[in-house]
Amino acid sequence: MAAPTSDSEKQLAWEARHRQRAGVASLIAGVCLFIYFALQQIISRDAPTAASGLDTFVRVGRPGNVGQLPSLAIPYYEYVHDKTTMFLIMGVTAALGFIGLAWAGGFLAVATRARLPTFRRWQIYLPIVGGVVLGLSLLLLYISQAIQVNNFLSGPRTVVTAQDVEGGAFAYARLLGFFGAMFLAVGLILVSLNAMRVGLLTKFYGFVGIVAGAMLVICPLAVVHTVWLVGLGMLFLGRWPGGDLPAWKTGDAVPWPAPERPQRGPRVATEPSAPAARRKRKKRS
Repeated sequence: MAAPTSDSEKQLAWEARHRQRAGVASLIAGVCLFIYFALQQIISRDAPTAASGLDTFVRVGRPGNVGQLPSLAIPYYEYVHDKTTMFLIMGVTAALGFIGLAWAGGFLAVATRARLPTFRRWQIYLPIVGGVVLGLSLLLLYISQAIQVNNFLSGPRTVVTAQDVEGGAFAYARLLGFFGAMFLAVGLILVSLNAMRVGLLTKFYGFVGIVAGAMLVICPLAVVHTVWLVGLGMLFLGRWPGGDLPAWKTGDAVPWPAPERPQRGPRVATEPSAPAARRKRKKRS
């Protein structure tokens, strides 16, 4: 193992000052995101079923102003109103979870760049910006939803007023969340891949981080994000089984060794079997 240079010693000193806080942020983020995704599943499981397209089509065919008819979404919005506290808890846990994820991902990105100069500086900001934007957008989403659903239920509850529920700040938060999720997904994939290459993450946790990034866009899975964040927190806090990985000790890249292929030795000539030897003697004679 190579001795740390002056640059790597400075990097190790910086990491020593920030590792504890990054580890705590990672653990809190893992717990918060698990709560957020679990509440999301509970709410979606118990929510009233949406009106079918056939019901909407039948109403459109009726004479008169359809916009002044009672909205078919009233049962759902009543359910959302009854679960306001749960939705607000989801917003708070999502904000804490993704901001903590931004903190942990940013720390890992800085450590990766110190060991891999080809890792660009702008890539460090992808998980930081993406996590903060996504967390705050979800908090804004659930707060604006609570306000606008309350306004809808306090009014005439018509088709026209129902369209206002998902407008304004709610629509802005959804758009902001989309861009935040994209930035965070790309950032987690790049950071996890390169951290694995320089030896800051094991191959298993590197691939888990890549999957966690991809799942933000495809289908968020609480188990994947929780496992990755809790493992990252244990790594930052120095609680990793077997101690710190070599790259965390030297301040330089210590890639994981490739699996050795078994070497084939030279072929050893074997004596021909007895029948084969007899056939050779007959041919000579």
